[in-house]
Amino acid sequence: MNKKTLIIAGCSIIGVIALLLVVVWLMSIFKSKYVGYETVEDKIINASKKYYKEKPELLPTIDGKYTLSYNTLVDGGYIKPLNELLKDGDECSAEIYIVKSGNDYTYIPKLNCGENYASIELYKQILAKTQVVETGSGLYKDEDGSYYFRGKATNNYIALGEKTIKKEKVDILWQILSISKDGIIKIRSLEPTSTKTDFDSRFNVEKNSYVGYNDFELGTIHTFLNELAKDDTFLNAEQRAKLVPTQLCIGMRSEEDNTKDGSTECSILSSDYMLFGTITPYEYMRASLDEDCLATTDKACSNYNFMYDKNAKLQWTITASPINNYQAYEFDGKYFILSPAKNKKVVYVTTNLNEFAFYKSGTGTKDDPYRLFKSTKKSTTENK
Repeated sequence: MNKKTLIIAGCSIIGVIALLLVVVWLMSIFKSKYVGYETVEDKIINASKKYYKEKPELLPTIDGKYTLSYNTLVDGGYIKPLNELLKDGDECSAEIYIVKSGNDYTYIPKLNCGENYASIELYKQILAKTQVVETGSGLYKDEDGSYYFRGKATNNYIALGEKTIKKEKVDILWQILSISKDGIIKIRSLEPTSTKTDFDSRFNVEKNSYVGYNDFELGTIHTFLNELAKDDTFLNAEQRAKLVPTQLCIGMRSEEDNTKDGSTECSILSSDYMLFGTITPYEYMRASLDEDCLATTDKACSNYNFMYDKNAKLQWTITASPINNYQAYEFDGKYFILSPAKNKKVVYVTTNLNEFAFYKSGTGTKDDPYRLFKSTKKSTTENK
């Protein structure tokens, strides 16, 4: 091969490479920039906020849940069509919910891309990944179609909210207690309230003293829990939008009561629908696998029980005594005893996740709790 031929061949190769580079460059210009599913969900939230910021007159004015069409956002230029954002966008659909609660508005996207990706409710994820058992520790199914955890369950943790420890943001952990037949998940915080409250401190005529009364709906603790539901330092508006208010089980219970099905406590429900409550004795008793857990104040109920916590602070429940009108049950993480209503204690709140509690990540363990939001923060238990 002569010198002229080598020069021609070399120029040809260089020309081909240059042409390929031009083609790749042109494709990078005209090809749609596909993104991930979670990125699209974030874009939907931001587009919804921008839409209502420019059209505030369209915001819902009454508390409740509402829908917004994805096409409305596309037509207004607030977001691109799904097939321009996602590689499989032609197979996807998006629903947008707006939840109004007081002055708070929360925007919740529900993306469905078939087998590739779908926003899934947390309760469905739990039931799909958790084996139902009939003995030992784990998830049990009740006759009414509900589910509850018992024994030393280790896969019922969820991260929701955060606090600051040594200038670092850390997750607040909760434990999942039960799942109703309608998919409502009841959870209990492992973090006590930062302030204490009495159950009630009114003047008790029968005792001729300011020992209070144990009527929950008239007590200080009722007001305390309602105020906590408005406190952004505990859970912010976006986090509270994942919760649903319920009527609390406020029936009174004797120390000898051996029921574990809620028939005593739930015989009376609060007149208000409340966002926060506390655990009741029957829930703690039901969680224990010890056969000697037979009555409200039995210490054996702490055995084989995922709710047992020897380091817990003294806390109020909302369950009162039917015998003495100034006594309600306190709980120290181990067992229940009656206490004068005037005493001040913290609260470990319970609440219920609503239908918009979509699973984001996690396997439910303490080190890898279920999440409803993206996060890389540590859990509070890692700092104890």
